Amino acid sequence: MSLWYLDYNGDAWEGICNVLLGTKYGTDYQPIGDKGGDLGLDGLNLRAGTAYQAYGQEPDNKDPVSGVRKKIGTDLKKLQLNESDIAAIIGSKKIRSWALLLNKEIPHNDLHRYAKQKETEVKSWGLSIIDPDFEVSIQTPSFLETEWLEYRKRRDDRIEVTVEDQPVPGLAVLQQHENFKLVFEKFRVITDNDEEAEQLAYFELKNFLENSIQLSEIQRREPDFFSQIEEIRSDIENDAEQGSIAVGSWNSFSHVKTTLEARLNAVVGSRLGTKTLSRIRKYTIADWLVRCPLRFKRKRSLQ
Repeated sequence: MSLWYLDYNGDAWEGICNVLLGTKYGTDYQPIGDKGGDLGLDGLNLRAGTAYQAYGQEPDNKDPVSGVRKKIGTDLKKLQLNESDIAAIIGSKKIRSWALLLNKEIPHNDLHRYAKQKETEVKSWGLSIIDPDFEVSIQTPSFLETEWLEYRKRRDDRIEVTVEDQPVPGLAVLQQHENFKLVFEKFRVITDNDEEAEQLAYFELKNFLENSIQLSEIQRREPDFFSQIEEIRSDIENDAEQGSIAVGSWNSFSHVKTTLEARLNAVVGSRLGTKTLSRIRKYTIADWLVRCPLRFKRKRSLQ
């Protein structure tokens, strides 16, 4: 079979791991978000006492061994730094094991030795949340392969909420649209090239108009999905607004798009059809561009 895990890295890997662990353990699995702070774990199987942390290395990572070592050391340290917060989540339970889920094969066997060293170190801290027999392990994608096959099978039955294609006028006409200038001025901050900003604005406003009816149809036909999508939209918008104000660059905008795509795919991607999901993604990004402040502080030419 294909190397399915090569399609996931970064936030997308974390998202699919949460989906597959939920399939593997059912209600025993509890995803842990980072809204209240990064606790060094992405999810918990409380019944088994296992904490999971996903690590989706990017394809162009030139030093994967160093990356895995740093991930293990940094995130295990967070167990100590966040002991009280984690204790509030797990109650009287103890963490018996901590597993790092890689989106590729283990780059070097010395990492197993390093994991055991860190395991001994964690036990030496005497944390109230750690079981005396605490273990650290590194898991490859094969750990979740059975669940991924089930996930792929479910995708064949995904829901497509079909809508009629919406006609969109050309650039000259669309430039008169009330939202065109809003989007154009925001891209103009990102790039010094007015023609480039104009084309980007046209592309996004075209997405906005073509796909505006999609969410209305989702709300009417699949209200549960609509609620999940709206929650994702709200979370991403809040994060993006703060990030845009603080940093402001083409990379900021790209990160918003990537994060949104990963979250939508992880939460509703297994049930919604490809075309429906694509329409939602396109509309959501364009809608955010129309409404968000995007108060960027510096200009940067597109690469």
